[in-house]
Amino acid sequence: MLGPELNAVNWILASLPVALLIATILWRKWSAPRAGGAAWLLAFALAVPVFGANANHVAIASAKGLSLALFVLSIVWTSVYMFNLVDKLDGIKVIGRTMAKLADDRLAQALLVAWGFASFIQGVTGFGVPVAVAAPLLIMLGFKPVHAAAMALVGHGWAVTFGSMGSSYYTIQLVTGFDGDVIGPHMALLFAPIVIASGIAVAAIHGGLHDVRRSLVMVVIAGSVMASLQVLMARLGAPQIASSVPAIFGMMTIALLTRTPLFSKEEGVTSPEDTTDNVRGPMSFWLAFLPYLLLITLSVISQIGPVKDAVKDIMLALDYPGFETSEGFVVAAARNYAPIRILNHPAPLIMISVLLSALAIAKAGRWKQGAALEAATLTYNQTLSTTLGVSLMVMMAVLMADTGMTVLLAQGIANASGPVFPLVSPFIGLLGAFMSGSNTNSNVMFGLLQVETARALDIGPVTIASIQSIGASVGSTMAPTKVLVAAAVVGLAGQEDQIFRKVTVAVLALVALTGVEALILVTLFENWTR
Repeated sequence: MLGPELNAVNWILASLPVALLIATILWRKWSAPRAGGAAWLLAFALAVPVFGANANHVAIASAKGLSLALFVLSIVWTSVYMFNLVDKLDGIKVIGRTMAKLADDRLAQALLVAWGFASFIQGVTGFGVPVAVAAPLLIMLGFKPVHAAAMALVGHGWAVTFGSMGSSYYTIQLVTGFDGDVIGPHMALLFAPIVIASGIAVAAIHGGLHDVRRSLVMVVIAGSVMASLQVLMARLGAPQIASSVPAIFGMMTIALLTRTPLFSKEEGVTSPEDTTDNVRGPMSFWLAFLPYLLLITLSVISQIGPVKDAVKDIMLALDYPGFETSEGFVVAAARNYAPIRILNHPAPLIMISVLLSALAIAKAGRWKQGAALEAATLTYNQTLSTTLGVSLMVMMAVLMADTGMTVLLAQGIANASGPVFPLVSPFIGLLGAFMSGSNTNSNVMFGLLQVETARALDIGPVTIASIQSIGASVGSTMAPTKVLVAAAVVGLAGQEDQIFRKVTVAVLALVALTGVEALILVTLFENWTR
């Protein structure tokens, strides 16, 4: 036997953990930890009597899930801590105001902050922080609250997968088992149209077709710069900076193009100097930006051949035995599963950057007593629910994968959707992100399912894995959790529907574009998509 038989009863039973997860989050409004725990327990209850696992198999799969969760969560913890520490030292305010002053046109400011700066913030952290930082900055520059929130939400969607130091990217890579040298550049290239389209969506929210036409050349050029650098970072083996570095250069490109005939300025625009209070921050821009500059530098250095080879065996990882269920589903042994390497994993690089920056800031006399502890406390509070939710959801996902449930689900979806599956695929990613509020969680829940479906249809699993994460990346911006954050920071609490209406149209259009892109690629470029 090669695993559980595909029939209606088995398929329905295999789908129950995912269905429970969706139902408890969307309809029962359960928290991620509670929903994830319930789904894991149900997967456990089905794995033993129905799908041929035993208690030892469940323990191995769940432990693998915790290892995978640690790989991702260590990135989340350190990246959020670094952001919070810089913010406690007033560095984020300095960075944001410096970026906003790069242009004196309203539309250009919108693109700089909502498309560029929010994406940079997403590159180094997550959890709604890009919106919480960028939307108030837009309001300070004179934008309407609903526009500020919607533009910040839509503008950073392209940066989510490679954002948070690549946590969502690493998740899809580890869940699917694809080598980073294969899926990273592939996914980055597929992101290119979405990067540009996100800028167009920001312009459309700001001023409709008029502003789309006015900024189209600039958006295409700046978007091409960002997309190209995203591909380059992925090819260099530095996916953890494949959102932040492109965003920085995107902002620089926008600032330069606003001073050329390629961008049509509006007359009578108030400059950013007149719409902010111009209070100088407690440190210079470069000192505030130092932690991120160090991280970018260390990330590039870590990929240099001799350096990479010298530290490649210094890692934290566990080995897990293989097994075979009584239904005949075989799971191979895993050696060095989800390794955290000292210079090839973002978390150690982030902490090195934090320590060096703290020394430099203290030497410059800009350190605030208690800032480190306050940042740690805030990080704990921000990430506790995510830590529990991700851990339990990953345990559920690995348990389903290691008992044949995921393969069974994929076979059923493949039989039902057939050749139109590439169109459906990004919307599955969107669904996961919408119900969990997280690109990472969506990749955990549906990543392997999408790949197994692609294999069953023989249509290019690497492309479908990439499309899953792209759909989840863009789709996460319309998740209720993020919309609630956006409404709160712009003073529209209780009026979330205004933001949601503007965001939904843009997000669905971007996800539909992703599906069309996938269908074209798997139809016309079959060999490249594999």
